[in-house]
Amino acid sequence: MAANAKPTILAESRLLDGTPEATDTASGYDVLNIRDYRPYTFWVAASSGTKYITVDCGAAAAADALAVIGHNLYTADATVSVESSGNGSDWTERLTGFTPSSDEAFLKAFTSVSARYWRIKIVTAATAAEIAVAMIGSRLTFERYPRNNFDPAPEKVAAETARSKTGQLLGAVLKYVSLDVTVSFQRLTPSWVSDTFKPVWDDYLSQLLPFFWAWDITNHADEVYFAAIDAGFALKTPYDANRRSMTLRFTGIKE
Repeated sequence: MAANAKPTILAESRLLDGTPEATDTASGYDVLNIRDYRPYTFWVAASSGTKYITVDCGAAAAADALAVIGHNLYTADATVSVESSGNGSDWTERLTGFTPSSDEAFLKAFTSVSARYWRIKIVTAATAAEIAVAMIGSRLTFERYPRNNFDPAPEKVAAETARSKTGQLLGAVLKYVSLDVTVSFQRLTPSWVSDTFKPVWDDYLSQLLPFFWAWDITNHADEVYFAAIDAGFALKTPYDANRRSMTLRFTGIKE
């Protein structure tokens, strides 16, 4: 088994830099839904075939990852890739075409490049593609591995239950299962905290905007979650000699 990858967050998205346009769209399923952070509103193509979701960022902007949640791309046997262009006419493939391993969230990394135009290419043979949330952007990769005893997906059940006077379970209605993740890092360099992590914290995480979290995209590529920092969370990055530490706490919903 290859060495574990360090945890990765994708919080920014080139799809917010301009107005995305789709090759075609089924009635009632606006392509703008893919950037509203809501995994229950969808863009749906009007038909099967080759479809593009394209954005003009207005100026060159960097990206090195694609992440999607709320889709049928596995069921549709879709081939998904990412392309970029400097002029909107000549396109270069940046993420090689692949078929997702399930209809759950995924995050795929590629070599970083800056370009004014970005697009997601989706090819299906018989089923119209659908996507709830998509991001193309520059990922944040932590410079250290999580501390010992890290649990990548602790689950919490939210339900309504009824019990008899003697404590017997009469019934239960499951609402959802949340993933309540706590992850701690030690011996972070001060420059990484201030120059790499803090801008992402200021612009996205502290605003409680959802992000994609992949704790090991090398050996656990299917374990990608869409989450947000818990309301009321207090970020602390104390020094220990010439290094710093931090703990993050965030919550997502199990698919």
